[in-house]
Amino acid sequence: MEDSEEERTALFNRSSLAYHRKYSDRYLGPGNILMKFKNFNPLKDPQIEASQYEDSFPDVGREEMEKRFSGRRNLFLEIYDREHPTQSLPRYMKAAQRNEEYKYKPAASSGPVSLFLGGSVPAKHLQKGELPECQLLGFVDGERTVGCMAHPWAESSQGYDGRDQVGFFNHTNGCRSVGCEASEEFKFLSPSAMKIFDKAVGGMSWYEYSRHATSVFVYYLRSYDPILQRLNEKGLLNTWTLEQLVGFTNALYDEWPMRKPDWSMHHPLSHNSNPMNSLDLLSADIPLAERIMYIALDTWFLPDHFALQLQQVRDHVERRMEALHRELCIRPTR
Repeated sequence: MEDSEEERTALFNRSSLAYHRKYSDRYLGPGNILMKFKNFNPLKDPQIEASQYEDSFPDVGREEMEKRFSGRRNLFLEIYDREHPTQSLPRYMKAAQRNEEYKYKPAASSGPVSLFLGGSVPAKHLQKGELPECQLLGFVDGERTVGCMAHPWAESSQGYDGRDQVGFFNHTNGCRSVGCEASEEFKFLSPSAMKIFDKAVGGMSWYEYSRHATSVFVYYLRSYDPILQRLNEKGLLNTWTLEQLVGFTNALYDEWPMRKPDWSMHHPLSHNSNPMNSLDLLSADIPLAERIMYIALDTWFLPDHFALQLQQVRDHVERRMEALHRELCIRPTR
C-alpha cells in the first residue's frame, strides 16, 4: 500500500532529499492514485521531478487556506479604494504581509516556482514567509470564488487591474510572465488526453484543482499521451475510470522491457554502444509525443539498433493494449 499523507509529510519534514529519493518516479495524482512515470524537463539537468511541484508539497490544508482567503478579503475591502488604487493597493499588501508575518524574498522567484494555491506553505510553517504566496490571492467575491483580488474581472477590484502594480511578481515583469511549468504542457496534449483531464477534474473544489490539475496529473497525461490516443481509438477511454487507466499504465511501467540496468546494460548488443539518454531521444525522428512516452517509461535504446528496438517496444505496447481489449470484451457484465 502507498504511504499515508502523514507518513509522507513526516519524511519530507525530516529530509527533503530522502523524500524525493523514496518517491522518485512515483507521484500521487487526483484521489491519491499512485502514478508511475519518469518525469522530464530538458531545461533542467535534463530531469526535474514532478514531486518538486506544488501539488506534492505537504500543505496547511483547505481549512487554513480558506481562513487566510477570508482574512485577506476582509482586509482588502477595508483598505482598497477604487478612486485611489495606486495608493491603497500598496497599503493593503503591507498590512496583509504584516498580519501574516510574511518576509519578502525576491530570490524566491528565481526557481521553477509560481503562485501556489493549496500547496503554498509547508505544514508547521518550517519555511514560513519564504515561498511565493501572493497576498492578492483570496476570495474575490461573496460566493467564495478563489482568485486574484486585484484582477480587473474580480468583483473586489471593481474593474481596476492592479496585479502588476503590487503583485508578488511585479518586480519580474508582472504576473503575466509567471505560471506553473505544467501550464506549458497543455498545448501539447491531444484531445484524448484532454478528455481524461476534463473527466478527472470535473466537480473538484478549488483546493483539489489547485493540488492536482497544475502538475503531476498534467505530466502523467503528457507521458502516456500516445497510449491514450490508441485507447480512445479502441473506445476504451469513455468507460474507464482514472484508476483503471492508471492501473494499466503503472503495469506497463513496471514491466517495461527496455530499461537500465535490467535490459540495455546486459544486452549482447550493448558492449560497444552506450544507451541513448533523454536528450538523445528528444532528437529522434519519431513523433514528439512518442519520444516523451519513452522517456517517461525510462527506456534505454541503443543508438546502433534504435530502429529495431523501436519496433520492438511499439509491438510490446500494441500487444498489451490488444490483450487488455480482449480481456474487457470477454469479461462478463454485471
